[in-house]
Amino acid sequence: MSELLIAELRCVQWERIAAAMDRDQVAVYAPSRDARAVRCEEERLQRLMTEVAEAERSGVAAVEISRHRVYRIGTRPVAGRSRPGVPGPVVHLMAASAEAAAERAWAVHGKDGGLYQRTGCRIASVVQVLPESGELF
Repeated sequence: MSELLIAELRCVQWERIAAAMDRDQVAVYAPSRDARAVRCEEERLQRLMTEVAEAERSGVAAVEISRHRVYRIGTRPVAGRSRPGVPGPVVHLMAASAEAAAERAWAVHGKDGGLYQRTGCRIASVVQVLPESGELF
């Protein structure tokens, strides 16, 4: 996801919330009174129940519930390989945690011929940019 797309998603969400507040003539947003927010929360809970059921079937002793969020993975050039004025590549992906996002980005882009190898970059930052669906509503 590009930063522009993320900003657009946030803007659309807040415009939708503002319209719901205007329609209901309320000064404070209450997700429990927003049909779309309630539906998103129900979908999120259904996903969680499915994950728990699958974990129990597979014999996992302690069920770990992962909440996936969008993370921005920033990079910086390895010493001696920097090009002045050229920023390192930025990748956006969904993961359960910042650590998982970094691991996934490295697994995909850090291998031979991958984006990080071609550009001579290493991961420098992992920042959450969007919450899990249902949390923003």
